[in-house]
Amino acid sequence: MYDSNLGDFTLVNYDNTPPGVNFTATNKGKGLRISFDSNVYNVSGGDLTGTYTTVQFHLHWGSSNDKGSEHTVDGVMYPAEIHFVSYNTKYPDIVESLSHSDGLAVLGVFLQVGSNENQAYKKFLDQISYVKNMSGDEIKFSAFPLMSLLPTEKTKYYRYPGSLTTPGCQEAVTWTVFKDPVEISQAQLDVLRMMKYNDTVNIVNNYRPVQMLSNREVKASFGMITTAPPVTRTAPPVTTVAPSVTTAASSVTMAAPSVTTDGVALKISNVVLVLALFLGAAFFN
Repeated sequence: MYDSNLGDFTLVNYDNTPPGVNFTATNKGKGLRISFDSNVYNVSGGDLTGTYTTVQFHLHWGSSNDKGSEHTVDGVMYPAEIHFVSYNTKYPDIVESLSHSDGLAVLGVFLQVGSNENQAYKKFLDQISYVKNMSGDEIKFSAFPLMSLLPTEKTKYYRYPGSLTTPGCQEAVTWTVFKDPVEISQAQLDVLRMMKYNDTVNIVNNYRPVQMLSNREVKASFGMITTAPPVTRTAPPVTTVAPSVTTAASSVTMAAPSVTTDGVALKISNVVLVLALFLGAAFFN
């Protein structure tokens, strides 16, 4: 439903490059993560319950352009999605924040393929060559404004309470998913798909399946929204086994732990939005 309380965000230092700040890129076999010090980039407003400090962003993508995002619109997936992870500054660190319902705030942005190279995304995608293979190695590089990675229109977004997927499935995440996608080039998307789980297996399809709505409420900062009938499509069974490798192609699909919460469906005019009720918790490790 529409919620007039979902106003503008205050994004501290998102449009700046604070002196002495570096970004760190890593690949631990789950994808690309860019991390940085806490209390540099902060998020508040948007009806969040406090001030949250951003400490990393990571991406999810598919093996083809018809899948990859952790949220879907009218049943259609975007080829990739980027998440900016922040924890509530009332808690001492991100580990402690996981024990509280207001512990985390995540900003999600859909990525779609456009005709031009995205110069802002190039700044961190260029680092993939140093962490292409899973090793746990880190590469430090110069910080740049995070604002350049977000959509121009930041007042239109969806909001819902979500959870982690690791055992415990803590209800700790306030999810924000921006309505407008950001474009990157096909070549830039292909660079992500070149990342390796090991010497021969590429990291692809590192997204989690959507879940049913249950009793959750999804709100939007724009328009008039009515609740859709319950969706009947269920997510495929998931297990806690190690990543499975297909023999037909050099690709790996990361299996997610079972979750008990259901997915989210909304009717927006003639568009059904299905939201994943989880965060790729493996990226905290």
